[in-house]
Amino acid sequence: MTQYRKGTNYLIKNINTANVLDVIKKMQPISRVKISKILNMSKSTVSGIVDELIKEGLVSEEGFGNTASAGRKPIELTFNPNAKFSIGIDIESTNTIGVLTNLEGKIIKKIKRPTGIKEKAFLNTVKIIKELLEHRDDIAGIGVGAPGITNIEKGTVYAPGLSWVDFNLLSKLKETFDYDIFIDNSVNYAALGERWIGSCKDVNNFVLVTIGNGIGSGIYINGKLVRGHKYSAGEVGYMAIGRDALGKKYFYEDYGYFESKASLLGLVSTLKNMSNGKFDTIEDFVNGYLTKDEICIKAFEEFIENLSMGFANIISILNPELIVIAGDVINLGIDIVDSIKKLVEKMVPFDAKIIYTKLNEDAAAIGASADVLLKTNYLILI
Repeated sequence: MTQYRKGTNYLIKNINTANVLDVIKKMQPISRVKISKILNMSKSTVSGIVDELIKEGLVSEEGFGNTASAGRKPIELTFNPNAKFSIGIDIESTNTIGVLTNLEGKIIKKIKRPTGIKEKAFLNTVKIIKELLEHRDDIAGIGVGAPGITNIEKGTVYAPGLSWVDFNLLSKLKETFDYDIFIDNSVNYAALGERWIGSCKDVNNFVLVTIGNGIGSGIYINGKLVRGHKYSAGEVGYMAIGRDALGKKYFYEDYGYFESKASLLGLVSTLKNMSNGKFDTIEDFVNGYLTKDEICIKAFEEFIENLSMGFANIISILNPELIVIAGDVINLGIDIVDSIKKLVEKMVPFDAKIIYTKLNEDAAAIGASADVLLKTNYLILI
């Protein structure tokens, strides 16, 4: 059974309101009396909260419920998912995706545009947000996911791929928009998106790994996002999976050792070396692999071996229930899950299910939207 938080001090009203709303969402139609019993909350407190939710349009009264006793039947309550909306943005090195979602994560509007670098990347983000704001008035806030190392307190982003060095994304956004605005690392938001409405909806221990030009991860342990010191938890791209990692400095401007071996750029680099420059693009790899070219198959096998060693490390350290694979690797059209599973099973005795993302390229933007709803008390994830 769901264990709801009890509010204390100044947080009590917001937490209790969020708890009441969550019960209505999950158990609608439901009466005030039943809500009171489920939450062990006084009837007067529940009624006061429900009245406020009705005024905000979040809850509606729907006819009468069923009761075994004679007399007036209790009015039942239902949730209105379109009472509020939130905006989620995912800034990536190539494209920026913006979504407008309702309170259930349904995408009302989606925009996808090339990102650009430096000031252009920021201006493109602003333009997408402005366009999304035109579609609805009841906006709870804006969430923006960025690549690289994101300090959610200071609002700064270190993203060399965008030429952002301690770029204060949060303050610049607040200069433009008069809304509640939140920022985080895009991979963390992708994990949150999967936790909200994706493949990890009822999972408290999982790791989402994005594999594209680089590699990153979002980590949930016991239902909570792991941030680490200086918000750098999940930077698995710097993981060392071989002794030759000692021979070169892998830091910020360069790729970390793991992603130099197991990202798509790492795959292309391996392929280029093996073929003496004959194959040097990801398209070359896909075409060669599908036509059973020996060099491409060998490069793929090495790619899978490197990924599997990294996954084995993640599983042995964190013991997740799930590892979710996301990123451009999915667009290859080549299954990697079964190959990774077979090798991981040889390296670690712990069981961890490995699956693909359910939300694909929208995961981070949806997660950014979810973050807004969580922090404005329109959503609870338990």
